Amino acid sequence: MPRKILLLLFFLFLLSLGIALASWPVNVISIRLENGETVFSEAIPEGWPFTSRIVHSLEKTPVEDEYRVVGGRIWQWEERFRSNNAGLPTVVPSNGRFLSNPDWFILRGGRNRWDCLHYRVGNSSFGRNTLELGGSGEIRVFETLEGQRLLFEVSGKPWVRSSRVLRGVDLR
Repeated sequence: MPRKILLLLFFLFLLSLGIALASWPVNVISIRLENGETVFSEAIPEGWPFTSRIVHSLEKTPVEDEYRVVGGRIWQWEERFRSNNAGLPTVVPSNGRFLSNPDWFILRGGRNRWDCLHYRVGNSSFGRNTLELGGSGEIRVFETLEGQRLLFEVSGKPWVRSSRVLRGVDLR
């Protein structure tokens, strides 16, 4: 083949590859306020974890809920708590199991999943909510978004439209 045709084919290959990569679908997690304002949005891999931490009730019991994004949905992976005296769950979910170690009571599994997860933020007295967003740092939401209701959603978007959004939150 003449050299010009090979160069043209190589250029078309690179152009096609660029278009394919730019339009490749990725999971994007968004955290929005009730008014629709997006405070966090980022492309994430399958199985991406995030953890919410709260201090529950007057007993000041630490609780951690670990979630994973799988198949475009938010799955509750594990719930850890230090006491069952504060009205916290003690019944093993169907399709789940109960574990105990010196630090935590653990409920794992149960197949709880959501398209949209609603999350209420407390304050420095009740809740002391923090979010650890796998690889993106920890957000002390009780300081920056006190009393807000948040909506977690996962959507598929082309890679080129999946830029990171971070407004009004302080990652530490």
